[in-house]
Amino acid sequence: MKIHFNDLGAQWVEIQDEALPRLGGVLRSGGYIGGQELERFEEEFSQYTGRKYGIGVSNGTDALKLAIQALECSGPTLVVMPANTYIAAPLSVIQQYKGEYEIGLVDIDEYYLMDLSLLEEALIENRDKYQNCILMPTHLYGHPMDMPRVSQIAEKYNCYTIEDASQAHGAISNGEMVGSRSDITVYSLYPGKGLGAAGDAGIITTDNEEYSRRLKSIRNYGSTKKYIYDDFGWNHRLDSLQAVILSEKLKHLDRWNQKKCEIADIYSNLLSGTEEIQLPKIASYVDRHVFHIYCVQAENREGLIEYLNSVGIPTIMHYPIPIEKTTPFSYLQTAGRNLRTKATCEKILSLPIHPFMDETQVNYVAEEIKTFYRK
Repeated sequence: MKIHFNDLGAQWVEIQDEALPRLGGVLRSGGYIGGQELERFEEEFSQYTGRKYGIGVSNGTDALKLAIQALECSGPTLVVMPANTYIAAPLSVIQQYKGEYEIGLVDIDEYYLMDLSLLEEALIENRDKYQNCILMPTHLYGHPMDMPRVSQIAEKYNCYTIEDASQAHGAISNGEMVGSRSDITVYSLYPGKGLGAAGDAGIITTDNEEYSRRLKSIRNYGSTKKYIYDDFGWNHRLDSLQAVILSEKLKHLDRWNQKKCEIADIYSNLLSGTEEIQLPKIASYVDRHVFHIYCVQAENREGLIEYLNSVGIPTIMHYPIPIEKTTPFSYLQTAGRNLRTKATCEKILSLPIHPFMDETQVNYVAEEIKTFYRK
């Protein structure tokens, strides 16, 4: 049996009847940058997430970069993020065109999220050294952070908050959808995400009118009127064709998320007795973990990967190398810290999960994992 890690073609089949006429309308109009379709998607997504403003951008990395820039921090600024994040997060910090920004890494908890107790310890130790502080909590694998607690910490230590919800479109905790409490929330809309374009894309949400205005300017060369430039900006726009595809996929997002939750339940039930596999945990405050990734920790991971590949089951590791062990950010290494991140990087493994898997396929993956360990 051949298993897909994700099935983007099946997503297209579900939306093509509605999307094709709209795509044709954009192509016939010649209005490929900006326009009504972009504004429509921005409005739809901001309404879906409960925010006032949505700003479509070129990708998730640029979304993070623009979000930091929009805060207009002056003087020494600490940007705090989880130690197991994707490299886009630290890259977004070092790409700031002005200011004095430093990166702080915080180890993770049992849910693969930034450990908030360690975050507070880091702020107690370091906050006074910086004029500004930006917290960048990441809802990794679709599991939401405890944002009420993050908000309390941000208020206590006078920090901005930028949520990275790139893997958590539609996730809910404490009765609120992710993105509800931060100054700014960013989403990657990369094809493989829960809500993904047919290419690179991203979106930023906020309730702050001034941040929205600034973001729309700096995504477009620092201009809100042609040839009038008020900011140092970039070419980081979301095009209209991608906006159409995202608009149509958004209609299916809740159902697709629910299907992945059902698949995750099946995996957890079937693998619960396999001692060599540590299953993902869900915190008590979580109402909906959207399982962008079904991540386990596996003994003899390399052997398992090789075996599963031989029987038609693809796997991925999200993420196998800690940020501080990458070449560009090796200067962030600190002996004796981020030990949980380093340990889990040696074992994490993402199993296939997408809305179009059927129970037979999920059973097949689980049974082959158990077969490998029996051997």
